[in-house]
Amino acid sequence: MSEAIRPEDSESEIERDILRAFGWAIVEFEETLYRKYVVMSAPHSLMPRDEFNRHLLRMHARGHVTPLKLHGCKAWKKLVIEDRIEDTLRPRKIEMAKEPIPPRPEPKRFVVSDSHIIAQDIAKTMRSKLFPGRQDDEHVKNTVRQHASHLRRALTESKRSFIDYLDRKAPTLKEPMQLILSSKGEEILLLSLRLIETGAIER
Repeated sequence: MSEAIRPEDSESEIERDILRAFGWAIVEFEETLYRKYVVMSAPHSLMPRDEFNRHLLRMHARGHVTPLKLHGCKAWKKLVIEDRIEDTLRPRKIEMAKEPIPPRPEPKRFVVSDSHIIAQDIAKTMRSKLFPGRQDDEHVKNTVRQHASHLRRALTESKRSFIDYLDRKAPTLKEPMQLILSSKGEEILLLSLRLIETGAIER
C-alpha cells in the first residue's frame, strides 16, 4: 500500500504550482495568476478562489511573493525563483514520482549564487556607509536588516518608491544601490535584499 500524501506535502505542491504559474513574469495580476494556475494544475483545477488567496497570503508570510497594486488592480510579485522554493517547502518524495525528475537549469543556480554574493556586498556597503568605523555589533546588523526589508518592499512597489526611500532614509546608499539596480537588474536585487533581511548571509 502506498504511503498517504500528507497535508503539508499537498500544500507544498500547490505553492510550487503557484510559482510556476507566473511563468517568465515577475509580476502578475491576481485574477490572471489564478486562471493560469487553474489551467496548468489539473489536480487542483477546482480550487476555489478564496482558498487560492489563502495560499498566496501564506506564501507572502514566507517571503515568496508580495502583493502590490498595478493599474489599480491587485497583483502579486514573485520574490523567489522556482528552484529556490525547494529550500523552504517540503520536497516531493522521490519514490512517488512517476517519471524521472529532470535536472535543474544551470542559469537559475547562477541567479541564486549571484544574489548571495551581491547580498554580501550590499550588506558590507550598508555598514560602511551608515556606520563608518564602527564595529559590526547587533545594533548595526539589525539596522542593516531593517533597511534591506524597507528597500525590498519599496522596490516591489516601484523603482520610484525605491529611490524615494533612499533619498529620505539612506541618501549615502543611493548611488551604490542605483548602480546595482541598473547593472544587475530588479529580480537579483530583490533576492539579495531578501537574503540580508532574513539574516541568511550571516549564517
